[in-house]
Amino acid sequence: ASQLRASDRRVAAFAREAQEAQLRALRYQINPHFLFNTLNSLSSLILSQRINVAERMIMNLSTFFRTTLSADPTADISLEEEIKLQRLYLDIEQIRFPERLKVEIGVPEHLKSVRVPVLILQPIVENAIKYGVAKSRQSVTVRISAYEEAGRLHLKVKDDGEAKPEACDDCGTGVGLKNVCERLIARYGIQAGCFHGPDPEGGFTVHVIMPIVRNN
Repeated sequence: ASQLRASDRRVAAFAREAQEAQLRALRYQINPHFLFNTLNSLSSLILSQRINVAERMIMNLSTFFRTTLSADPTADISLEEEIKLQRLYLDIEQIRFPERLKVEIGVPEHLKSVRVPVLILQPIVENAIKYGVAKSRQSVTVRISAYEEAGRLHLKVKDDGEAKPEACDDCGTGVGLKNVCERLIARYGIQAGCFHGPDPEGGFTVHVIMPIVRNN
């Protein structure tokens, strides 16, 4: 009986290590296009002598990568901290698209302390920029919202750009939304869910669901 209990403990420990390894691998599948695009924008800003704007972008980029690369990929952070990271990323993108990108955040006060996987929104917000903003000639609003229902946290990222069929295909493959869904399933199992598609009101919406987790 003692040997069986010890064996069970080892199996449980191996399972935890495997799950953490999977989460780390998924977490580090970051889209490199963000860095390439930002560096190209910096080059253009410097060539056009917009030094102050270039310096602001460099500071934002430095803070973003310092924060994200130092974070434990298996850790949880508060929703408030996750939103701050997304704001920092969107601030960088607003320098790239000053006339095209608008941002709206709607997170109720009582949900700001809820724990979420670090950078769980990052690939979704990147997709909104890539397909909703970069491919549009008009102003596009990216909205991040949160609400609680039946003991679960619902997060939505919506853009009101022109939804393209290829955006739907990409959201389900490669990095992007597939990465987010795999991270949630690895962490929460059937308690988590991902939904995405063209919004009836126009644009594209990604909706993720996970259990409500608070600090003890």
